[in-house]
Amino acid sequence: MYRHLFFDADGTLFDFDRAEQQAFALMAQELSLPSDESAFARYKSCNEECWKLFEKGMVTLAQLKTQRFDRFFSSLSLEGDSEKASASYQYHLSGQGILFEQSIKVLQVLTERGYTLYLASNGIADVQRGRIAHAKIGPYFKGIYISEELGVQKPDTRFFEQMLGKEQLLDHKKSCLMIGDSLSSDIKGGIDSGLDTVWINAGNQEPQGVVPTYTLTHLGQLLQLLSSPI
Repeated sequence: MYRHLFFDADGTLFDFDRAEQQAFALMAQELSLPSDESAFARYKSCNEECWKLFEKGMVTLAQLKTQRFDRFFSSLSLEGDSEKASASYQYHLSGQGILFEQSIKVLQVLTERGYTLYLASNGIADVQRGRIAHAKIGPYFKGIYISEELGVQKPDTRFFEQMLGKEQLLDHKKSCLMIGDSLSSDIKGGIDSGLDTVWINAGNQEPQGVVPTYTLTHLGQLLQLLSSPI
């Protein structure tokens, strides 16, 4: 029986697409950079490429912060200061605590049902904690775990080992459930760490060889999956 629920942040509870677009627009306005849909799409592609490299351990988080802007500027043949762009973008992103419509209800109901909730996020600590504060969801979680603070990122099993160790749950994995939208990060990392998993497959993607314990099409379905623990 599950008692301990570990939630990914971006794409699971937070609407990261909207947050990213708003932060990019504010950064571009501040630094007099193009901010149209084409420019944002180019940045988004560069950013996703860098995060994939980060998940594979091929770049550090410090490198990621500026390399995504190096790639963005290069792809548009722009002259730009990647350090300034990164600092501005992170500042504006930290204020974007945009949740999916169902997120608060899900957290509230699962808490009322007696589950213990945790947040397990790959990300930049200042950005994630700023967004958590703006969204006012911190009180729902017994523990908040962010890759920059742990020094290792999902899907690396060391992320999960540290998190479970701090919560004294290494010997209670059967009572734990990892919930996230990323097959390559949340689900693979959870499976490799011996946890059951819930994949929030809002985009109707193919599983690509990674087999979650449960697959849902939206976060709200968790309330049908998880009745009160016995």
